[in-house]
Amino acid sequence: MPLFSRDHTELARLYLSLLMLAGVAFGLVFSPPFLSVGLIGLVVLGLLDPLAGLNPQWRKRLPATLRSPFFWGMSLLYLVLLLGFWQTEDWPYYTERLRIKIPLLALPLVWPGLPDFTAQQRGWIFGGFVLFLAAVLAAVLINYALHFDEINGMIERGQAMPVPRNHVRFSLLVALATLFSVAAYRLRAGGSRWLWLGLGLFLFAGQHFLAVRSGLAGAYGGLAVLAMALAWERGTWWPALAALLGLLLLPALAYLTIPSLRTKLNYARYELLHRDPTADTGAYSDQGRLTSLRLGLQVWQDHPWLGVGPGNLRQEMDRRYASALPGAEAKRPHNQFISALAGSGLLGGLLTLGSFLLLAAVGIRRKAPVFLAVWTLFFLSCQVENTLETSAGVSMFCVFLLLALPAAHPVVAPKVLSRL
Repeated sequence: MPLFSRDHTELARLYLSLLMLAGVAFGLVFSPPFLSVGLIGLVVLGLLDPLAGLNPQWRKRLPATLRSPFFWGMSLLYLVLLLGFWQTEDWPYYTERLRIKIPLLALPLVWPGLPDFTAQQRGWIFGGFVLFLAAVLAAVLINYALHFDEINGMIERGQAMPVPRNHVRFSLLVALATLFSVAAYRLRAGGSRWLWLGLGLFLFAGQHFLAVRSGLAGAYGGLAVLAMALAWERGTWWPALAALLGLLLLPALAYLTIPSLRTKLNYARYELLHRDPTADTGAYSDQGRLTSLRLGLQVWQDHPWLGVGPGNLRQEMDRRYASALPGAEAKRPHNQFISALAGSGLLGGLLTLGSFLLLAAVGIRRKAPVFLAVWTLFFLSCQVENTLETSAGVSMFCVFLLLALPAAHPVVAPKVLSRL
């Protein structure tokens, strides 16, 4: 068989795709350069081919991709940014947004050129991610146990438990791994089910010790939707009702038994009810987040139809903060939809919401419980964070929705791939 035969090429594409996905996961937790290499590698593997120049599978599937609701659900989020080019005054910020958000356009476009993973391979992709996050979370919790009083004191002062890089991102990744443990369980990854059930419970329990509210909201919301979607799939509703009841009661039990969560919620109550809003500084306090939302809504009220321009949002928020809170660090609105309204007006807000609803419709049409749960996690995250305004947030959004989306038709992988 020639060195660069089609079978060898597709086998190499499979192994390299798995390697790039592993690089994305590692990069999201530990290293932005690994994340960049992983994303670029996936684009190259999906688009190019050493034998034909352009990947034959990608060329064959391109017309169907351009008609796909999923592709347009993702791409409309990039189109919102492109439509505001004529308003732009702050070109460095605008071009930075174009670069950060390019995965919204590139990854859905080239993904069909990547290998069609079999159920077994998908199971191990999900399972590998679960194992990786469970190992990192275990290390974080061991460190918490070793420095219990010190870390609780940090949380009491409004700081986060020490985790790799960003605490919000790490908490969202743990929530995603919790949902993917269900996917690995359903696919019997490695021939086991109880392993994934146990790891999923560990990840969900560990989420409470991290005490990051956006991650907890995503995990609870995702699991609630997952329970309802599985009940819909099976036509049996009583397990979903039992799961929803448990999810309603569990926060009270967690508050009584987990010190870090109790400390965090007590601090949040102080922030919202007792702290002087005029004392807001550059710290990411709850009052600071509420201030960013209030000022963002003011920007939209002053520019209701087309917004101030997505490329001008930073300088406009800087100006508003300088007037309302002199000396405080300016922030963009801590809500993706308010950011869209302020930057692109009602048109941008409707396009952003429509994109999310279109993605949800794809999951409902394909009856994809895990996809709908992952979608719910990101939708909730966008209520309290600018999830799609950072490279890590955009990368998580694209890669994990693409991984969770089942194929529209049963996958029949080439023999050389299906044996793996």
